[in-house]
Amino acid sequence: MFVVAIWAWPTAPAQIPIHWNIAVQIDGYGSKFTGLLLMPVIGLAGYALIGMTAVIRPEQFEGRVMSALSWFRLAYVIVVAGAFGVIVADARGANLNMNYVIFPVLALMMIASGNLLVQLSRLKMSKTAPPGGGIQV
Repeated sequence: MFVVAIWAWPTAPAQIPIHWNIAVQIDGYGSKFTGLLLMPVIGLAGYALIGMTAVIRPEQFEGRVMSALSWFRLAYVIVVAGAFGVIVADARGANLNMNYVIFPVLALMMIASGNLLVQLSRLKMSKTAPPGGGIQV
């Protein structure tokens, strides 16, 4: 995203669309800095913070949970990159429908979130199960 921002910077207008309403109408503009550099910074910061959770609490992210966390990080970056892509395209004169980009990537994010929650729940249940695996009959 940083490379694309640098590439788009010279030809980008002073005011760039940065927000769309649900009717896909632009309702917010920002400077070149806000439109082209803020999203990559947010993407990088979020990616790093999500990764730090596994470093801070390693006992919570073992095996399949770590894999689910990695997919969640990837989905997060895809969401940010999708929004950034529409911003850059609009700044360069294209008229993309934001909903065609955001809704599919948000669906991907929801799937990744659900998978992460399921894996965390399974890990928690496996750690709290009594010896022998559960109820004895």
